[in-house]
Amino acid sequence: MLHLLAALTLLTPTDAVACGGFFCNNSTPIDQSAERIAFAVDEAAGTVEAHVQIFYTGSAEEFAWVVPTPTQPELFLSTDALFTELSWRLEPRFNLNWYEEGRCEWGSYGTAGGTGTGGGGYYDYSASSAPESGVVVVEEKKVGPYETVVLKADDEAALLDWLQAAGYDLPDTLDAALAPYITFDAYFVALKLAKDEDVGDIAPLGMTYPGTRPMIPIQLTSVAATPDMRLETYVFGSHRAVPDNYLHVQINEAAIDWLGYGSNYEWAITQAANEAGGQAFATDYAGDTSLVDGSLYREGMWDTGPLAMLDDPIAFMEYLMGYGFPSNNALLEALSDTMPPPDGIDAQDFYNCVSCYADELEDYEFDPAAAAAAIEERVVEPMRRAERLFDHAWVSRMTSSISPVEMTVDPHFVFNPDMGAVDNEHFADIYVMCGAGGSWWDSSRRLELPDGRVIMVPSEEWLAEQGLTYAEFIEGLTTHYAKIIEDASSSGEPEVLFDLSQLDYDSIDEWNDSFTDATEDAQEDGAAKGCGCSTGGSSGTLALGLVAGALVRRRRH
Repeated sequence: MLHLLAALTLLTPTDAVACGGFFCNNSTPIDQSAERIAFAVDEAAGTVEAHVQIFYTGSAEEFAWVVPTPTQPELFLSTDALFTELSWRLEPRFNLNWYEEGRCEWGSYGTAGGTGTGGGGYYDYSASSAPESGVVVVEEKKVGPYETVVLKADDEAALLDWLQAAGYDLPDTLDAALAPYITFDAYFVALKLAKDEDVGDIAPLGMTYPGTRPMIPIQLTSVAATPDMRLETYVFGSHRAVPDNYLHVQINEAAIDWLGYGSNYEWAITQAANEAGGQAFATDYAGDTSLVDGSLYREGMWDTGPLAMLDDPIAFMEYLMGYGFPSNNALLEALSDTMPPPDGIDAQDFYNCVSCYADELEDYEFDPAAAAAAIEERVVEPMRRAERLFDHAWVSRMTSSISPVEMTVDPHFVFNPDMGAVDNEHFADIYVMCGAGGSWWDSSRRLELPDGRVIMVPSEEWLAEQGLTYAEFIEGLTTHYAKIIEDASSSGEPEVLFDLSQLDYDSIDEWNDSFTDATEDAQEDGAAKGCGCSTGGSSGTLALGLVAGALVRRRRH
């Protein structure tokens, strides 16, 4: 079955602008390096609901977006807030519990939690049916800022010709990517911005259609994808979701930059997916929806009824601020369309302090009912609908990294009631081995991972002398980013195809042994506590050689 997602436009970030008022662009930033999609499956009703975040920079006239669906969908407006909440509440977190062994001095370094290794861990066209062309217009409607059309076609070249003739800015080579979906008798949803809308009005789109098996039409996405494009997929339903026709990987926790609180996690996902052949997902979280429940909307939270009666723009804005309406881009655009600022006044400046422009408002008239209706449509209802996703028992967050050449098969997702939950909070213990008076700066450390493995970590002083961050150090020491490569399905435990953990056990054990020898040699020579790997004679040279050699090998790939 064919489902969702094909943004056929340039996906690039936009700059954030700081301000100090009700409307600001410096709130939680949206990571625009990922394609985000959320599915909800109602197995009883036999429907799939999908929300897709759209990123675009360029002119409004050039915006074009095409999505294949298995049947005729119901279209609706979604909200960026859904993806903001899902992303930061369910993202993996790598936490360290710090302990001292012996009596530690602060030395010259500073705070216990500091590592110096970076990190930090804690988005009027008029068409008609043309049967002779093989393209049929099934439905036309306006959804939020979009003019939408649902099409059926029996020929990919005819479909592309129709879209281009209707003003969609699409490449001539798109017909090859459309062909697989024509074969499966898909419907096609095409979007463009309405004439009175601009790029700032772009919002996530939602759709509901019959089905029980979510799928991402990645073959169509390949037309505009970048190398190692990150996919962030959320599936809501009755059980944990797993990839059905893609492999599943468990990330090697030894390869994670724990001292940077997981700052290299996305890189680890990319490498693990590549090790699995390029078509694989990792599970970042799978469990109940309590982490997100109530984060978007509570019944009666925002009442637009009284707004419709306030024809004074000052009173209108005071009501919005007083009752906590979200100061997001959707609200800003709804106001810009229905209560535009006086000529020459910046929109954000105006809405942040309408009373400051009282003189310019003497003859100002606007339709409060139209403004209230726009806010209900673009702000309140999308938040209300998105919140209902959290009524499902489970949510699974799966991420991957995939390049256009690997986008040859559309990933499907199924529910597996036999596989357990996956926590997004990870904890490891790190011991600063100060002995009798070493400091946090010059003492070696022992990292104990959740799976029981132990890594001896050089001191901050040694890493700084070698010009290494911990992320670079661990990259030279570990051999794989995927600990387990497995094949999951709709029942039972996954079939393990490759268990790569032992490879890292061997290299880590060799490092730990040489590290211990070097430390003992350094202590016998009277060297400072924790400096054995840089000053400890032959054993110290061996330890450094292991890491340096591995780094050279990695950087030549």
